[in-house]
This record gives sequence, C-alpha cells and structure tokens, in this order.
Amino acid sequence: MRKKNFGAHMFIFTIPVILLLAACFLFFSNAKVSANTVGLSEVTKIESVLVKKGDTLSDIANKYADQYSQVPAAEYLEQIITLNNLSSEYISAGSYILLPNYNN
Repeated sequence: MRKKNFGAHMFIFTIPVILLLAACFLFFSNAKVSANTVGLSEVTKIESVLVKKGDTLSDIANKYADQYSQVPAAEYLEQIITLNNLSSEYISAGSYILLPNYNN
C-alpha cells in the first residue's frame, strides 16, 4: 500500500488559491485606479432629486453635472442611469432620482 503525501497535495491546492486571490486583488485595485484616471474622484454624497412633470433624465443631468461632477453632462447621465439601475432614460413625475455627488 502506498503512503499518501498529504503535504504535496496541500501544496498543489494552495498555489492555485494564492494565484486566484492575487488576481482578484489586482483586478479590483486596478478598477479604482482606472476610475481615477478618467477624472472621477470618490463619490462624497448621494443626492436625491424629485422628478417634476416634464423633467427628462437629460435635463436633470445637464442641470446638475457642473454642480456635482467634473465630467460632461452626457457622461454624468450614464452615471445617473447606472446608480439608479435604470434600463432606459424613462422617468416619471413624482419619483426620486439619485445623483452621485463627487464634490464636497
């Protein structure tokens, strides 16, 4: 009967786990760096805006882009869509829209 070498099996298992953890660390640390390289700093606050009759998401992005971010209104619009998990630009009066605020 052959003796099993537990240490060798543990070593073979440990190496892929370490490599996977290192890859995850590099992936997530690079995501933060790439966000900063496009001119975005950390979100300092989340603002909420009541949607009024006749408002469009583009109108809201145009109105608040300069006040709450340093990016063009079109890019700020995409950030609003992402933050609110919207599948389209349709919004209804009486609802609230969350706006990322990158300024103090």
